[in-house]
Amino acid sequence: MRKLSFIMILILCVSMVNAQKSKVTGASNYLTSGKLDKAKEAIDAGIGHEKCVAWPKAYLIQGKVYQAIYESPLPAYKNLAEAPLKIAYEAYLKCMELDVKNKYSKAIKAQMTNLIPDYTNRGVQFFNVEDYAGALGAFERVLEIQELEMFKADNFAVDTAVIFNAGLAAQKASNFEAAIKYYKKTIEYGYEGAKTYAYLSKVLKDAEKAEESLTYLHKGFELYPDDAYMIVELINHYLLGPNPNEAVEYLDKALALDPENASYYRAKGTVYEKINELEKAKEMYKIAISKDPKDYITQFNLGVMQLNKAGTAHKVVNDIEDQKKYDAALKDIPKLYEEALPYFTKVLEIKPDEQNSITYLKEIYFRLRNEKPEYMKKYEEFKAKLEKM
Repeated sequence: MRKLSFIMILILCVSMVNAQKSKVTGASNYLTSGKLDKAKEAIDAGIGHEKCVAWPKAYLIQGKVYQAIYESPLPAYKNLAEAPLKIAYEAYLKCMELDVKNKYSKAIKAQMTNLIPDYTNRGVQFFNVEDYAGALGAFERVLEIQELEMFKADNFAVDTAVIFNAGLAAQKASNFEAAIKYYKKTIEYGYEGAKTYAYLSKVLKDAEKAEESLTYLHKGFELYPDDAYMIVELINHYLLGPNPNEAVEYLDKALALDPENASYYRAKGTVYEKINELEKAKEMYKIAISKDPKDYITQFNLGVMQLNKAGTAHKVVNDIEDQKKYDAALKDIPKLYEEALPYFTKVLEIKPDEQNSITYLKEIYFRLRNEKPEYMKKYEEFKAKLEKM
């Protein structure tokens, strides 16, 4: 009885093998004729009896079908599977594992070769919709495929663009460890020059590796001293740090390369403002505006500087104990506040809804409401405007 049962199981298994082979052949035929829905249905059914047969060709056809689904321009076919490239890649690996006689090695290599641009394009698609983890996974798969033994003899050129993009995707996904790894690898191959050093420095800083971050920033500058991108990164580093005066050296370098760039003069003005050299700051801001009359940020900075000057003077007056001296000094204060008005007004000419400038104008006009009748009207105007925002 046991022998009979074994024979029945064996017959059933052989029957299933034949059914599987028939499904796989059918899937291959449907694939050739471009009927991907039928091909998928057939291969899904044919691949479902793994315990009875380990037929490498079945996985080769499965990979081809799912790769064709990804590559199809027709939405009806493209939407047949959620992750067709993953299924295709895993199917090819399974085929390689089972194909001990290397019967399908050339076919697998051809398909794997086509997977490289497929996964590269998929990475770009993920990146463009801001799925940065997905983009990283796709770019890493490209690198993984290129490292397969079958490609060793081909001496493929290192795909530095994919390595760089993997770093960029990792950075966007806040995967600092992966970003550092791929940016350092990109630097090894000299790809993207100064930009890679700047990106690596930023990631290292975000990963709380400040010392190493600064090392790469300076190394990048040493190698690319005339690269504007590198110079700007150093400017920003020092401008936002505890020693903003150290940014002046790099700002001067930037201005030598691009003397018409208003943002460099504005940045230099910011440095001087931070180190309390206010006249130099004002001079730089004025030059920035002359280079770019639409630069509302510099107009705003000048307004704030003047407002701070008025506020400081007002505090000094408030500390005067002698009434006559106090009254005399107080008369000069409104004029100082009035001198801030043109800057904030100019900001609104350039950017009408700049809320901070509207707030400052409301406050200044309220402070000056008793100086001129129109100032009270202006206060009401900006108060109403703020309430509507």
